[in-house]
Parts: sequence; C-alpha cells; structure tokens
Amino acid sequence: MTSKILIVGAGIAGLSLAQWLKRFGLDFEIIEKKSSEDIEKTGIVLPFNAVREIKKLGIFDRLADQYHQAANVTYCKNNGKVINIARLTDPPFENDQFIALERQALNDALREGLQKKVRYNTELLSARHDDDSVRITCTNELLNGSYDLLVAADGLNSLTRQENFEGQELIRDHNVVCWRFVVAHPDHGLQPLQMVGQADSFMVFPISSDALYCYGHAYENSLPHPLGDDPLENLKRVFSGYRSPLPDILERLDGAEIIAGRLQSVIKPCFFDRRIAFVGDAANGCSPMIQQGAALALAGSRCLADALAMQNVDQALMTYQERRVKKVERIIRYADAPLSQFRRPQSWMGRGFHDIKIKTLGPPNVQAWRKLATERLFTT
Repeated sequence: MTSKILIVGAGIAGLSLAQWLKRFGLDFEIIEKKSSEDIEKTGIVLPFNAVREIKKLGIFDRLADQYHQAANVTYCKNNGKVINIARLTDPPFENDQFIALERQALNDALREGLQKKVRYNTELLSARHDDDSVRITCTNELLNGSYDLLVAADGLNSLTRQENFEGQELIRDHNVVCWRFVVAHPDHGLQPLQMVGQADSFMVFPISSDALYCYGHAYENSLPHPLGDDPLENLKRVFSGYRSPLPDILERLDGAEIIAGRLQSVIKPCFFDRRIAFVGDAANGCSPMIQQGAALALAGSRCLADALAMQNVDQALMTYQERRVKKVERIIRYADAPLSQFRRPQSWMGRGFHDIKIKTLGPPNVQAWRKLATERLFTT
C-alpha cells in the first residue's frame, strides 16, 4: 500500500479515483490547472456500464432529478428515414439504465466530499523518476517533493503523458471535425437520435425535458468547402441537408456555447511507466462513437484504487494493467469501427447493405453495448 499519491486532473477519472482512494483510506492530493470547479457547458452520455460504475461508487443518488433516462435509440438517415429503433429496456439491458446529463452535474457529484482536497489553479511543471518515487514540481510550492505514485488523469492531451514520453507520437487524428453543445429546447419530447449522412453524423441526447445535448461530426476530407471560424455557421453548412429535428435545433443556437474540436484517440493505451500511472483518457482515450469515455475512466479508476489498496505500488500497477489491457483494447476496437463508414465512400449497394445490417442488428453503438454486456471478457 502506498502512503502518498498525487493525482493530476480533477475530471471524471481523477475525482472517481480520489473517491475510491478515500474509501480505502489511502493518502492523496489532487491538482487541477483550471482556476475553478466550473467546466465547459456540455453534456455526457452514460451507457449501462458507466451507470453501473457510478452505482458501485455510491454516488448515483446524488444525480437524482438531474438526468434523462433513455428508453430507446433511433437510427435514421439525414432525410429522416428511420432505419432502426433499438429498445434499451430489452435483454441484456432489462436491469440497467442509460442516462444523459450535464457534465457539470456529474463532476459535482464526484467532487462531493473532496472539495478540500482539490487544489485548483495548480499546474504540474515537471515529474522526474527516482528509484521508488516520482519527484514533482508544480505551481503550488507546498506540494512539491517526492510521491510514491503520480497519477495522470489529465485527459487525452495529457501534458503528463507528453512529458513522460517526450518525442513519441501519442495521439491519432481521425481527420474528423466535431462539435458539441447543450441547447435549451422546452418540451422537446425526444428520445436519443442518431442521424447519418454520407460522411457526417449528428446525435441528439435529451438531458432533461427541456434541454438537449448534441454532438455532430464530419469527415474532413469529404467536406466540399473549407470550414470557417464560426462554429455555428460551420454546423449550419455541414448539416444543411438534414431534416427534422435538426433545423429547429440549429435555429435555437444563437448565443449558445458550441465546443468545436477534432476527433482524436490514443495510438496505444498506456497504463503506467515506473511510478507514473495513467487513467481515463490519459490512458486510453478513444473515439466517442459508442460513448465509452466515462465508463473507461470510472472502471479504470476503480481497478487502480482496488489494486493499490491490496498491494504495494509496483505490484498494484502490474495488476491494474493486466486487468484492464484486454478490455480496453477491445472497447477501442469497437469504438473506432464505425469511423470506417465515413472514411470510405460507399456505393448505393454498400449503403443498402449497411442499412440492412442496422435494421437487423441495431445501431452501431447499441451493437457494441450488447457485446460489452454479454461477452465473457467483460462479464467475468
């Protein structure tokens, strides 16, 4: 068991790890480079396995009345033609929940009881490996010194990981541009919806009866014209051919915060290097196509904390990697698979075959969720 742990990053991975360490009575500190606990106004989708992890952590009740529970997912073409409606209450999900909510609500629930442990406006400056520790310097001099374990929970573009593996290529860019936002939409009456074009897609997830979390992406090489600097104008241009409910959603976006970015993932998962561990997106950031980011962060944090509670640091890190590597690699493969649809232009016959597959097996994310719920690798 370790006596001194520093967690870098107060997001889902860092806070859930801290909750588990607190439960096991292990000493830790958390630093976060942001100046406050407020985060970008966006949403998050939590499939069944993420909800299971939140329940194991004991914080699900803190989210009461703050989420929307999905009953089904509709998959349709951009012209509105429905291909499949997958019920999320049928086996193997009859005892599970699929929810969506504002990300701030989840972070607040994870932070409860940890407020005095999180040091905001504090950035890691360096981390140097010693024989049985990591010597760190950060912008809070009171925290400088040696730690038995440094945990990088600072996201896909982890500065900790970049510094530790300086000079190595760590991130894969999928040539996909993306946008996400939360929009007010009173009495929308919607269930989760994914609309798909030739090389683009738009997803709608209700987070309450009056608000929607939306995510859109497009394969950059297929765009007819370069994108401009205005994210709203880019959204309207890329998704101009989409039918209801998208035009109405886009008309409600004036003044809303639209987060634009690129779809990226780690080239290879990495769980630890000597006395630096990686959790969440810093370890295994993947495509959001099957909404597994939070589930991976929550499960990885629980696994690492459990190992640290039972073993010395070096044994615990080996156990953490052994328990997670095969599951993570499988999930990343499932998450990246739908991207092939956008990279390769399809003939009318190819699109027809794809539609038949969706009609028979369900939307790609639901297909992946079923595998995660039934394959022995994830159930044992």
